[in-house]
Amino acid sequence: MEYLIVNLNGLIRIKVYNFKKGCDCLGIEFKEANYNILPNDPYFAGLIDTDGSIVFNYSGNRIECNLEFKLNEYTSKLNLDNVIPHYKPAISIRNKQNYKSISFKFQTVNGMVFLYQYFMINRLFSDMKFYRISQILRFIEIRKYNKYPFNSEEFLIYSEFLLN
Repeated sequence: MEYLIVNLNGLIRIKVYNFKKGCDCLGIEFKEANYNILPNDPYFAGLIDTDGSIVFNYSGNRIECNLEFKLNEYTSKLNLDNVIPHYKPAISIRNKQNYKSISFKFQTVNGMVFLYQYFMINRLFSDMKFYRISQILRFIEIRKYNKYPFNSEEFLIYSEFLLN
Protein backbone atom coordinates (compact mmCIF):
# COMPACT_ATOMS: atom_id res chain seq x y z
CA MET A 1 0.00 0.00 0.00
CA GLU A 2 2.81 2.38 0.82
CA TYR A 3 4.32 1.94 -2.67
CA LEU A 4 0.97 2.78 -4.31
CA ILE A 5 0.29 5.79 -2.12
CA VAL A 6 3.77 7.22 -2.61
CA ASN A 7 3.56 6.83 -6.39
CA LEU A 8 -0.03 8.09 -6.74
CA ASN A 9 0.38 10.99 -4.32
CA GLY A 10 -0.19 14.24 -6.21
CA LEU A 11 -2.16 12.49 -8.95
CA ILE A 12 -5.47 11.70 -7.23
CA ARG A 13 -8.13 14.25 -8.16
CA ILE A 14 -11.53 12.74 -7.44
CA LYS A 15 -11.34 10.03 -4.75
CA VAL A 16 -9.32 12.32 -2.52
CA TYR A 17 -11.12 11.72 0.78
CA ASN A 18 -10.23 8.01 0.99
CA PHE A 19 -6.76 8.59 -0.44
CA LYS A 20 -6.06 11.13 2.31
CA LYS A 21 -7.11 8.53 4.89
CA GLY A 22 -4.55 6.13 3.39
CA CYS A 23 -1.87 8.81 3.55
CA ASP A 24 -2.73 9.51 7.19
CA CYS A 25 -2.56 5.82 8.12
CA LEU A 26 0.96 5.55 6.71
CA GLY A 27 2.15 8.95 7.92
CA ILE A 28 2.60 10.27 4.37
CA GLU A 29 1.95 13.95 3.67
CA PHE A 30 -0.84 14.30 1.10
CA LYS A 31 0.07 16.21 -2.08
CA GLU A 32 -2.70 18.14 -3.85
CA ALA A 33 -3.08 17.28 -7.55
CA ASN A 34 -3.17 19.78 -10.40
CA TYR A 35 -6.84 20.05 -11.34
CA ASN A 36 -6.08 21.81 -14.62
CA ILE A 37 -5.84 18.81 -16.95
CA LEU A 38 -3.19 19.48 -19.60
CA PRO A 39 -3.68 19.11 -23.38
CA ASN A 40 -3.89 15.49 -24.53
CA ASP A 41 -3.43 14.19 -20.97
CA PRO A 42 -4.48 10.50 -20.87
CA TYR A 43 -6.13 11.07 -17.48
CA PHE A 44 -9.28 12.22 -19.29
CA ALA A 45 -9.43 8.99 -21.31
CA GLY A 46 -9.30 7.06 -18.05
CA LEU A 47 -12.21 9.09 -16.70
CA ILE A 48 -14.24 8.33 -19.83
CA ASP A 49 -13.39 4.63 -19.58
CA THR A 50 -14.57 4.41 -15.98
CA ASP A 51 -17.27 7.07 -15.54
CA GLY A 52 -17.96 8.61 -18.95
CA SER A 53 -20.05 7.86 -21.98
CA ILE A 54 -19.75 8.19 -25.74
CA VAL A 55 -23.24 8.55 -27.16
CA PHE A 56 -25.05 9.37 -30.35
CA ASN A 57 -27.40 12.30 -29.81
CA TYR A 58 -30.14 11.68 -32.37
CA SER A 59 -31.92 15.02 -32.03
CA GLY A 60 -28.60 16.92 -32.19
CA ASN A 61 -27.31 14.64 -34.97
CA ARG A 62 -23.88 14.36 -33.32
CA ILE A 63 -21.61 12.06 -31.33
CA GLU A 64 -20.94 13.32 -27.80
CA CYS A 65 -18.65 12.62 -24.88
CA ASN A 66 -20.15 13.10 -21.40
CA LEU A 67 -18.90 12.87 -17.82
CA GLU A 68 -20.89 13.30 -14.64
CA PHE A 69 -19.74 13.22 -11.02
CA LYS A 70 -21.21 13.89 -7.63
CA LEU A 71 -20.41 17.53 -6.93
CA ASN A 72 -17.93 18.01 -4.12
CA GLU A 73 -14.96 20.23 -3.31
CA TYR A 74 -12.69 18.13 -5.57
CA THR A 75 -14.89 17.54 -8.62
CA SER A 76 -15.74 21.25 -8.66
CA LYS A 77 -12.02 22.04 -9.12
CA LEU A 78 -11.67 19.79 -12.18
CA ASN A 79 -10.77 21.89 -15.24
CA LEU A 80 -11.14 20.06 -18.56
CA ASP A 81 -10.99 23.21 -20.71
CA ASN A 82 -7.57 22.36 -22.16
CA VAL A 83 -7.52 18.56 -22.31
CA ILE A 84 -8.90 18.39 -25.87
CA PRO A 85 -7.17 21.09 -27.89
CA HIS A 86 -9.63 23.57 -29.49
CA TYR A 87 -12.61 22.07 -27.63
CA LYS A 88 -14.05 23.11 -24.27
CA PRO A 89 -16.82 21.24 -22.48
CA ALA A 90 -20.18 22.63 -21.49
CA ILE A 91 -20.32 22.42 -17.69
CA SER A 92 -23.52 22.24 -15.70
CA ILE A 93 -24.52 21.68 -12.08
CA ARG A 94 -27.67 19.67 -11.53
CA ASN A 95 -29.72 18.98 -8.44
CA LYS A 96 -30.46 15.28 -8.08
CA GLN A 97 -32.78 13.81 -5.45
CA ASN A 98 -30.22 13.58 -2.64
CA TYR A 99 -27.19 15.41 -4.03
CA LYS A 100 -25.80 17.77 -6.65
CA SER A 101 -23.84 16.62 -9.67
CA ILE A 102 -21.46 18.29 -12.09
CA SER A 103 -21.40 17.32 -15.74
CA PHE A 104 -18.87 17.97 -18.47
CA LYS A 105 -20.25 17.59 -21.98
CA PHE A 106 -18.30 17.73 -25.20
CA GLN A 107 -21.31 18.08 -27.43
CA THR A 108 -20.79 20.31 -30.46
CA VAL A 109 -20.79 19.24 -34.08
CA ASN A 110 -17.64 21.24 -34.84
CA GLY A 111 -15.85 19.63 -31.90
CA MET A 112 -16.38 16.04 -32.99
CA VAL A 113 -13.18 15.95 -35.03
CA PHE A 114 -11.16 17.18 -32.02
CA LEU A 115 -12.77 14.48 -29.88
CA TYR A 116 -11.74 11.92 -32.49
CA GLN A 117 -8.15 13.23 -32.58
CA TYR A 118 -7.81 13.13 -28.79
CA PHE A 119 -8.99 9.53 -28.51
CA MET A 120 -6.79 8.39 -31.38
CA ILE A 121 -3.85 9.59 -29.27
CA ASN A 122 -5.32 8.27 -25.98
CA ARG A 123 -7.07 5.03 -26.86
CA LEU A 124 -9.93 3.95 -24.65
CA PHE A 125 -9.76 0.50 -23.07
CA SER A 126 -13.50 0.07 -23.57
CA ASP A 127 -13.82 -1.36 -27.06
CA MET A 128 -17.44 -0.22 -27.38
CA LYS A 129 -16.64 3.38 -26.47
CA PHE A 130 -13.57 3.37 -28.71
CA TYR A 131 -15.61 1.94 -31.58
CA ARG A 132 -18.12 4.78 -31.24
CA ILE A 133 -15.28 7.33 -31.31
CA SER A 134 -13.74 5.64 -34.33
CA GLN A 135 -16.98 6.21 -36.28
CA ILE A 136 -16.82 10.01 -36.00
CA LEU A 137 -15.02 10.70 -39.29
CA ARG A 138 -17.45 8.53 -41.24
CA PHE A 139 -20.37 10.14 -39.44
CA ILE A 140 -19.15 13.64 -40.31
CA GLU A 141 -19.29 12.60 -43.99
CA ILE A 142 -22.84 11.29 -43.87
CA ARG A 143 -24.58 13.26 -41.11
CA LYS A 144 -26.19 15.56 -43.67
CA TYR A 145 -27.98 12.54 -45.17
CA ASN A 146 -30.58 12.68 -42.39
CA LYS A 147 -32.26 15.52 -44.32
CA TYR A 148 -32.59 13.50 -47.54
CA PRO A 149 -35.91 11.90 -48.60
CA PHE A 150 -36.80 8.74 -46.71
CA ASN A 151 -36.52 6.51 -49.81
CA SER A 152 -33.20 7.94 -51.05
CA GLU A 153 -29.90 6.09 -51.16
CA GLU A 154 -28.38 8.74 -48.88
CA PHE A 155 -31.00 8.28 -46.17
CA LEU A 156 -30.49 4.50 -46.39
CA ILE A 157 -26.74 5.00 -45.77
CA TYR A 158 -27.55 7.24 -42.79
CA SER A 159 -30.07 4.72 -41.41
CA GLU A 160 -27.63 1.85 -41.70
CA PHE A 161 -25.01 3.89 -39.88
CA LEU A 162 -27.48 4.55 -37.04
CA LEU A 163 -28.33 0.87 -36.77
CA ASN A 164 -24.66 0.03 -36.62
